[in-house]
Amino acid sequence: MPCHCGGYPDPEPDLHNGFMAEALCEIMQEHEARGDMDCFGPATLAWWKEHKKRDKKRVKLDLLRAQRTKGRAAALAKLSAYEKWLLSLEE
Repeated sequence: MPCHCGGYPDPEPDLHNGFMAEALCEIMQEHEARGDMDCFGPATLAWWKEHKKRDKKRVKLDLLRAQRTKGRAAALAKLSAYEKWLLSLEE
């Protein structure tokens, strides 16, 4: 059933985020781990393929952000209070 907002169909529902996407993701992971994917139709399998691709990209981006945050903190820890002040980095 399509998503509705205020009685009107959502023109571009986000099928890869939100509660329903999370629930379907868990179901698909279980079925895939069991090797039991033939019970799903082509549209669901296409969604799953795209969802896994997006998840992989999101995980990679999260890792890069965490590395950047950690690296920035390490670099700032090397600076004195005066150097931070000079660079307008005082926290």
